Amino acid sequence: MRLYFFLQVIDEMLRFANIAFSIFREATSDVNINGYLIPKGWRVLIWARAIHMDSEYYPNPKEFNPSRWKDYNAKAGTFLPFGAGSRLCPGADLAKLEISIFLHYFLLNYRSAPSSLSFNSSSSPF
Repeated sequence: MRLYFFLQVIDEMLRFANIAFSIFREATSDVNINGYLIPKGWRVLIWARAIHMDSEYYPNPKEFNPSRWKDYNAKAGTFLPFGAGSRLCPGADLAKLEISIFLHYFLLNYRSAPSSLSFNSSSSPF
């Protein structure tokens, strides 16, 4: 099957509008991040959009560019559209399938036209 670009479009869509907008984690030990102490046992809220729009992981993060996924393997913890870890969303594959079906029918039935048309009203070919 040659759906590579189609799958890249889906991954880029999920990077822009991820399903799990935040993820809770519990600190298993005292952690110091940028001078802030997170004590063991505290619950931390991870905002996935902040990671998905970080230029350190995704160059030009505000640009919709499905080609970025060609030959790109996201580092662990940098692509979290459905959450992460052992409790990854059990419906992730179903959601991707539904997105694929929607895009398939949308693209089959979509008609595009230029936003503005202009014609030369001259009847002379010269």
